[in-house]
Amino acid sequence: MDLLNSQRCKAVLAVNYFGFAQDLSPFREYCSTSGATLIEDNAHGFLSKDSAGKLLGTRANLGITSIRKTFRLPNGAALYASSVEYPGLTANQLDFQDSRVSKGFRLRKLSAQIQRSTGIPTLSFFQFAIRIVRLVITGSRLPLSTRESETELPIPSAPHGSVLMLIQSLDTNAEVLRRQQLFNKVLTRVQSLDIEPIFNHLNAGTSPYGFAFIGDSASVQQVRKQLHGLSVEIIHWPDLPDAVSVADNHFYRNVWVVNFL
Repeated sequence: MDLLNSQRCKAVLAVNYFGFAQDLSPFREYCSTSGATLIEDNAHGFLSKDSAGKLLGTRANLGITSIRKTFRLPNGAALYASSVEYPGLTANQLDFQDSRVSKGFRLRKLSAQIQRSTGIPTLSFFQFAIRIVRLVITGSRLPLSTRESETELPIPSAPHGSVLMLIQSLDTNAEVLRRQQLFNKVLTRVQSLDIEPIFNHLNAGTSPYGFAFIGDSASVQQVRKQLHGLSVEIIHWPDLPDAVSVADNHFYRNVWVVNFL
């Protein structure tokens, strides 16, 4: 696509899918010509760096990073603003709050910890039970999106205290290494299957959100068999808002992610 000859817009959102660095060069060129603001969407890439060692989410005018998508937390995100583009902007950190999290979240976290440490599929059993109950109540195994979720902030908006505890205790090098090793293990086990990996190699600084691939329902079952014992879950991606219409045969309907939470 020729961005320079495309319709003019006020902002450009460049996405680092699954923690892999997006090449921002064409977007920077477009923004310098059109005056648009470049926003780096790094929701999947907390801890990831590009080939130059620059943290993803800090390479544009504005950047957003979601911590809770990398770790099992009730919430937590960060907004980066370039001091060059916004010299008068003062950093504003919301106070951490200690409100009670839902019982469902606490059970998911406990189940995940047991599954990772023992290999017993407690999280898988818990998710299966929850999805059966949800199917009976709502007609859908997965949570249904609402239009309000696209425009309204959650309450409370301040990050939970567990986010601060994680940041203070996190061994970033060990976590990046864990994710990289897990990515390579998954790739080795599934490379002979009839799927299409969206990324099939890692750069030194990449901290993968997961292993993303394109495949039909039959191939997904084969992936699950090959990954038995790794204590990972496979999720369907993405959850599209009502305003986005995608045909049933579009590849987006067949994108799956081996989640590294």
